Order: sequence, then structure tokens, then C-alpha cells
Amino acid sequence: MNVLVTGGTGFVGGAIIRALVKEGHHVRVLARRTSKTEHLTAQGVEIAYGDILDRASIEAALQGCDTLYHAAALYDLWGLDLQTLTRTGVEGTRNALEATLKSSVGKVVYTSTAVTIGERKGEVGTERTLHRDYFLSKYERAKFEAERLAITYLDKGLSITIVNPAGVYGPGDFKPTGRFMIDLLNGRVPSLSAGVSSFVYIDDVGMGHVLAAQKGQVGERYILCERVIKTPEIAHLICQLSGAKMPSIVPTFLAGAGAWLFEIASRFTKRPPVISSETFRLIVHGFQVDGSKAVKELGIKYTPLEEGIRETILWYWKQGLLKRKPTCVT
Repeated sequence: MNVLVTGGTGFVGGAIIRALVKEGHHVRVLARRTSKTEHLTAQGVEIAYGDILDRASIEAALQGCDTLYHAAALYDLWGLDLQTLTRTGVEGTRNALEATLKSSVGKVVYTSTAVTIGERKGEVGTERTLHRDYFLSKYERAKFEAERLAITYLDKGLSITIVNPAGVYGPGDFKPTGRFMIDLLNGRVPSLSAGVSSFVYIDDVGMGHVLAAQKGQVGERYILCERVIKTPEIAHLICQLSGAKMPSIVPTFLAGAGAWLFEIASRFTKRPPVISSETFRLIVHGFQVDGSKAVKELGIKYTPLEEGIRETILWYWKQGLLKRKPTCVT
């Protein structure tokens, strides 16, 4: 099968490509000429130069393809304004789907995020949860609007299946979750507060997209989530596997003040804060979603959190990103 992947040079897009190549598909990636693509061509991936904001380049890249995996988007919980996030997320999605209408593509797998589920505080969200009608981050709002736009193309005749990954972590992660793990391993997280988040390993996200194309129902959403876990518990697990010192647990208001101070410092250092105010808001509100539908309908087998974190720590060590050798390194 011939497929096009947008966002293939990114963290999630790269995992989708690895899963597709493993399954024997011919993969084409839409990439800017300034993007690093050597690791993709080494896997036998074809590069189609273009941009998600250039509809004509997407139309050209889609020629001869059977399936589109639209994973292109910007993601961070610090340093990106709403206009930039929306332009890439919403306009990029519109361009990709409009181009698909003019192609022979029979299936679209759209990469959303589980934060668009929008569960209320204390609630565990599912694919049928009604959004709470307020947003915890600019990223959530932009992706919510992009997903809502994608759904409208069902009425235009596109066969779209939506994938909603929880907090994605794993080797290669330098986004908020990965940065937090590196800082924790290097002793740069002074304290933590109560909170809860949902996680899924990067390789499972890649395979989840492939399974969504093979078995997913048109118009359905599939949350990918292996574990819902409290913040102190996942920090303890990371420290237990690495030998790092566990930060102290402080009241929520102190942690919130710390996030605010971290952001002020980042304005001068130009480096991401240890924890941003939006990350803090999400964790304290609670990010809890149920990934069981993907197990039942797609047949996905999740990597246990303990195994995934161990592999991630080992990868960070091999990249020279850690100050001290983790105890899980043998």
C-alpha cells in the first residue's frame, strides 16, 4: 500500500513511519526542504518536498497514494502563541483534507490528541465524553478546532478515522513530557504537587495509527492510553528505575508559584521552563482518559509504563543527556 505521512519528521510522525515500514508499506513523507530527512531515507522512505500550508504541494504528494496519515502539527505547552498553533493545526488540516478530496486516497487517519476529549475535573474521559467547554492550554484549543474541522469532512465523503493519543513519551521525546523526565533525572525538579496524567508509549502510538487504518471505523475516535497515574507515582517510578533523588511533594499553590517563576526565568534564558503554567494547569486539573476502546476494536497491545520508562531512560543515557549513570543501565 502507498501512503503519505504529513508531520513525518516529528516525534509521533516518525513512530507512524517506523510502524508502516515494518508492516511493508511504501511510505512517502511530505517534508520541507530545510527538514532533516536522512533518517527517513535510510528506512527507504520517499520524500515529497512541500509544506502543510501549501495545498498544491500536498496534492502533488498524494498522487498514487491509498492512505493519508495526517500527523503534522505544532506541539508544546510553552512558547507558542495561539495564532501560530491554529494556523498550522486548522489551516494545515484544511489544506490536507481539501487536497485529499481531489485525490484517489480512500482512507484518512487523522492524528489528534486526547486533550481534545475535554473531560471535567475528576472525570475519566472516553471517546463519547462531551467537552467541558473551556480549555486548559492554547494547544488544546487549537487541536480541538482542528479536530472539529476534520470531522466536517466526513460529510464531504472522506473516510476519516481519528486517533487521540494521551501523553506520548519514549525515546526521542524532547517535548514537555520528555523535558520533564530529563530534568527529573538530572535533579533539576525541586518539588512536585498532586496531579494526574495519562500516558502512552511512542511505539504504541505508531502502531495504533496503522491499526486505525486497518480496523478503525470511519468517523470514530480512538484514544491511545496505557496508564492513568498520579504525578508523584510516576516520578517515584522514574527515580526508582534511575536512582535519581525523589523531589519533595509540596502544596498545589506553591507548585503553581514555582511554575510561574520558571516561566519568568525562561524569558531571560530562552530555554523551556522545568514546568510551564499550562502544564501545571493540565496536571492539577487532571488529565484522565480511557484507552480501552483501542484495545477492543483495534487490537492494540500497550507497552507497560515500567518497560517504556526504562527504555526511555536508557535512550537518554545513550544520547549523553544525563549527568549520572542510571541504575537501570546494565
